[in-house]
Amino acid sequence: MAKKITNQESGNKYPKIVDRRLEQLRFTFEENKVEAIAVSFMPNIRYLTNFSGSNALFFIMENELHFVTDDTYEEQVHEELYPLPNMKIHITRDPWIYLVEHKVFKGIEGISFEADYMPYSEAVEIRNKIRPIKFKPADNLVSRFTQPKDPDELIYVKQALEIADKVYNIMLGKIEPGMSEIEVANEIAHQCRINGSEGSPQDIIVTSGPRCSRVNGNPTDRKIKKQELVIIDFGVKVNGYGSAISRTVAMGRVTKEQKAMYDSLVKARQIARKEVRPGMFGKHLDTICRNSIQKDGFGEYFKHGFGHGIGLSPIEHPIISYEVTDQIIPDDCVLGVEPGIYLTDKFGMRAEDVFLVTKNGGEMLLAAPEQIAVI
Repeated sequence: MAKKITNQESGNKYPKIVDRRLEQLRFTFEENKVEAIAVSFMPNIRYLTNFSGSNALFFIMENELHFVTDDTYEEQVHEELYPLPNMKIHITRDPWIYLVEHKVFKGIEGISFEADYMPYSEAVEIRNKIRPIKFKPADNLVSRFTQPKDPDELIYVKQALEIADKVYNIMLGKIEPGMSEIEVANEIAHQCRINGSEGSPQDIIVTSGPRCSRVNGNPTDRKIKKQELVIIDFGVKVNGYGSAISRTVAMGRVTKEQKAMYDSLVKARQIARKEVRPGMFGKHLDTICRNSIQKDGFGEYFKHGFGHGIGLSPIEHPIISYEVTDQIIPDDCVLGVEPGIYLTDKFGMRAEDVFLVTKNGGEMLLAAPEQIAVI
């Protein structure tokens, strides 16, 4: 079954940036020597179509768009999809065979696909179904164009950040010695829900005491003790768009060593906001900020990348890391920067700033406290 959607059939408007993204993707046809693009990564499909389901394919051609999903979403697609010009909906459980049989690929000699999100075995299977059409892998095919955010999209990111900050402040009045890490995580999840979150875009992290030295630690039944640090890291989701928030709190007095370390992280985040510019490599921003922590004497204890993009996925491009060399930071993308210091079997700390990248640096959307909160 196929149906063409027209603007008259849907009253939904859509962000202007979607037209720009589609135009940019069509410009890649010549570069990749193809006549079509197959988008399979669900967050990217949502960026382009607004579809929030879990199963779909989206095809971009020179003068047509084709959206494919199964019959479980037959009603949902007509409620959610943007009224994109020249788009047809196809409902089927065997999309590739269906599209070939219905001659949707007529005149198409090559199709690009998101190689970074599709297993090799799946790509081979699809290639066999659509021969003699060439199925060509491309890395970062769509994601580079979904990093800049439209003002309409930023509204949801900001709402998510507001909820996350509210929940953090609520938790400052709830965390106490004797609670287990799991109890804290459960309370965070509860507070996120009752304050407006659709769900969690990421696993909730709660670590305490020596376990704070673990970069990503699942909460356990360990009881929080006095004079310990606690790291909480969670997300909030509004209309699919997520926030990210990492915070460190102290269950009592902060030592001079801990204060010096936290001050170093604050300084590094401030440098990131000041130095970031559209067009710079993420690796370069990581290096600038990492050097600051190194000069403070804590470089060997900073064990992960400096930050990442935020959007429909809790961690998306650009990745800000010395280990990733090809990430360029675009204008209007949202970055979460979360340097951390981790002393094995002793303690650890991190806190996250979220800002919008502009030509003048970072426009702060949510700042972490400049001092460790003390409970």
